[in-house]
Amino acid sequence: MKTLVTGGTGFLGSHLVETLLAQGHEVRALARTTSDTSHLETTGAELVYGDIEDCDTLPPAVKGVETAFHAAGRVTPGWGKWQEFESSIVKGTENLVRASAEAGVSRFLYLSSHSVYGKLSCSDTPVDESAPCEVAFTRDTYYDYAKLKAEEAVFDYHNQGRIKVTVIRPAMTFGPRDRMNTDRVYRHLARRIIVWPGKSNPRCAPVYASDVAELAVLAATSDKAIGQVYNVAPPGEIWFQEYCDAMIRAQGGRRLKVTMPCSLAYICCALMEAWARLRRAKEAPYLTRSSVRFVNDGQFVDGSKARMELGWEPKVSMEEGCKLYVQWRRSQERK
Repeated sequence: MKTLVTGGTGFLGSHLVETLLAQGHEVRALARTTSDTSHLETTGAELVYGDIEDCDTLPPAVKGVETAFHAAGRVTPGWGKWQEFESSIVKGTENLVRASAEAGVSRFLYLSSHSVYGKLSCSDTPVDESAPCEVAFTRDTYYDYAKLKAEEAVFDYHNQGRIKVTVIRPAMTFGPRDRMNTDRVYRHLARRIIVWPGKSNPRCAPVYASDVAELAVLAATSDKAIGQVYNVAPPGEIWFQEYCDAMIRAQGGRRLKVTMPCSLAYICCALMEAWARLRRAKEAPYLTRSSVRFVNDGQFVDGSKARMELGWEPKVSMEEGCKLYVQWRRSQERK
């Protein structure tokens, strides 16, 4: 199968490239001229330069492709301007699905996010694919709202019969090359003294990046998955403290935990954000109010549909995934 992967220089996209190649598929990876392609170049994937925000650069990328996997887009939940999310996630997705349809690409797999469920994903009942997607348009939810609008765009093309679409909604993805959530958890827990917001211990749904990639390929190659949405989440209930403890064990050593009132943690993060905006920083601060809200609210996602309909099962346990991440991270620190 001839495939195109966008976001191949990023976190999930790079794992998708590796998974497709390992299964014997041909892979063409789209990258911007400004992107760091050093890892991508080691994979053996065909590299083509372009930008999903520039529709004129996309025809060469989609030419001759059977299946497009779209993983590119701005990934800074809780931080950034709406125009940046709109241009990268919404308009970028519209550009790519249009170019794919016009080039005769038969399947389009969009990697969305569980965050399109809004507050429903942090309720006491696991949210499944039948739940309504209701995201308020606020500064804190620009990423979530953009992901939802991008989903609507690809399904518009599907409903018009122009291309066959499948959407997957990963929960808390972790693993090597993650510059966001896994990185923050690793850095925070690497300290001998850990500051924890109150007594927070919400549910979470950690799923290793290669397992997300496995489901993406399964969904994109199954007729049953055409026009469907699949959550990507591990079975059962997992608590955030369990995930943190697994990361600490992978790091080794003992930790002293000190609690801080959630209200104070929220204020500290607000100050960090304000200082970053004053400096006109492009990168999100180390911690944000969105981070604190997650530690309070968590996520509870039902991934049983993918297991029942596609036979998907996560292969990498939370414990093993944390070990693999720590090994990778330390290898990077030695370079």
